[in-house]
Parts: sequence; C-alpha cells; structure tokens
Amino acid sequence: MKEINRKKGDSHPPRRREHRTVPKKGGAYGYRTRRRRILGIALIALLLLGVVVLVDYLLDDGELLRWNDAGEVVPGEGQSAVSEGENRGGAAVENEAASEPAPSVLLGEFFTDYAWDPDEGRQSNLKTAAGAIDNTVLAPGEEFSALEVLSPLEYQPAKVFANGGVDYEVGGGLCQVSSTLFMAANYAGLEIVERNPHYAELPYIRPGLDATVWFGEVENAWGALDMRFKNNTDGDILIRQFVNEDGFMVAEIYGEEPSDKRVSMTSEKVDEDLGKGIKWATYKQVEEDGELVEDGLLFETTYSYNPPVPEEFKHETNEPRGSGWVDVSNTTNWNNKDQPSD
Repeated sequence: MKEINRKKGDSHPPRRREHRTVPKKGGAYGYRTRRRRILGIALIALLLLGVVVLVDYLLDDGELLRWNDAGEVVPGEGQSAVSEGENRGGAAVENEAASEPAPSVLLGEFFTDYAWDPDEGRQSNLKTAAGAIDNTVLAPGEEFSALEVLSPLEYQPAKVFANGGVDYEVGGGLCQVSSTLFMAANYAGLEIVERNPHYAELPYIRPGLDATVWFGEVENAWGALDMRFKNNTDGDILIRQFVNEDGFMVAEIYGEEPSDKRVSMTSEKVDEDLGKGIKWATYKQVEEDGELVEDGLLFETTYSYNPPVPEEFKHETNEPRGSGWVDVSNTTNWNNKDQPSD
C-alpha cells in the first residue's frame, strides 16, 4: 500500500512498478475498489436525478415529480399525466387552432324582455338555460338542438300552459330562451331544421315568431318538441345567449366571415275563429348578394285561446318591452288587465 500511495515525483519509477504487489482478485483491496466504484456511480446517478427534478420543478411551476409504490414516476398534485407525445400533439393542436379565424363577426341577433315577469322561478330558469347555451360553437354542417342542451339541466317550478290550462311545472319559461335564439338564427341566415309553435300567443314576442320546446313525457320523452337549426356557413359559428344589464334576454350568433345574406321577418293575424283559434301568417324575406332569393309566406300558426289563469297563479307583471307583443286581452300576462273599451 505504501508503494501505491507514493507521489509521482519519487525517483526510479520503473523499479517501483517492478516491485509493486498486485492484489489477488477477491481480496480486501478488490472489495474496497469495487465499493468505491459503486459509490461513485450511485453518487453520479443521484446528482443526475437531482438535476432532472430541479429542471422539472422549474418548468412545471413548482410541481415536483412523485413516485408511487411500484417505483413509477407519477405527476405531482395538480400536474397533468400526459405523455410527451401527447404534449407535443396538444401544442400542435393549439397552434393550429390559433391560426384559424375565430367566429367574431356578428351575423344575427334578437332580444326579448327578460324582466317582464318578476317570478323568481321563471327568471332562474331563463338564466340557467341561457348559461348552458352561451358560448356553444358549431362546426360547418353541425346542428344545434335546444332539447339536447336544455333537457339535462335542473330547473325551478314556474307557470306554463299544461294539462289543458295554466299550471306550475319544472322548467317554465324556457320557450322564451328558445324563441329568442330561433329568431337570432333566422336573422343570421342559418337553416332552420325544426320549429314548433307555442300553445297560445305569448306576451314577450310577436305571434308567429316564437319557437317552443317541450321535454315530453318523463318516462320516454314522447311528445317532445325541439328547436333545431344548422350551421350552413363555411366556418364555425359561435352562439352567445345571456341576460344583459338592461334586463333583456339576448341571443347573438357570430361567424368567421361577414354574411352576404340580409334577412327580414314579420307576421300578421289572418284569421280568428272561436272554434278554431287564432291564425297568424309568418313571412320571410332573404336577399343574397343584393338579389332577392326568398320572399313570401314561411308558415302559418294557429294558436289556442288563452285559458283562464287560476287566482293563486296571478301576480303583477310588466308590459313587455322591445320585441314584446302588447295585447291587453292576452291573459298570459298572468294578471288582470284592463280590457279595451268599445
């Protein structure tokens, strides 16, 4: 051992090498050498692991890697367990999405008076439904179904036309949400796939411009009524629906490019019969690239007369503003209205 530990500066290096004692394999010297090598390798491995953990910590905003019982590396709390390949794919998708135009051009809008009826259950239902629809994006050719979006939600009881009269049902007021969006879709030039009229004239929208929804029977959805339209543009469309600060239910539809269509709609009462009901005709005019491509009767709607409102359901309401249909004889306002004098 003394021969081994001599400095390189000692004389007679050939003699020193000639008389060096070579330890036998498996002796104490070999054991210590192997142990030093193992410890050196372990130390290097620990240093490398420390570098990896430190880099991961810095890149992932302070989230350290953890190990599970099987010795596998798992992400820390709040860290996504996504593989490197998936991360690269996700980044590619994000970059691709960022390069695509976003639906930011207003194509059509419509509004109705949210505040005309102060019933808390009804107003809660309107906000719940509008919130579920808001920020919906449709790809080209994709259809929007009001029932698909609205039926899974939880609602409050509110007044509806049901069971041959006026009653309290869960989800009362949703027809105002679907009617407002229906008209916005029309003005956006979208293809209307399904529209069903309400049972009676409504106070918040002109007759002939409404579109009701009904979930149907609880057991099998028999008799369900939907409102559907299709994105017939060449890009994505964005649907916005909300209650604004002025108390209006607003529906807006945005596209990627300005529309070359200009749409106008109106309606008029064409017949009234005590035995048959009240008939309204709805007209639609569409100009495309300055050329009139549609002009005439869109459909006719026959409404039933409003059933009497039970005393316990009556409460004070306001005359609807804006696009509302003001008719003092319309008992859907839920409170007693003064009848016009002859």
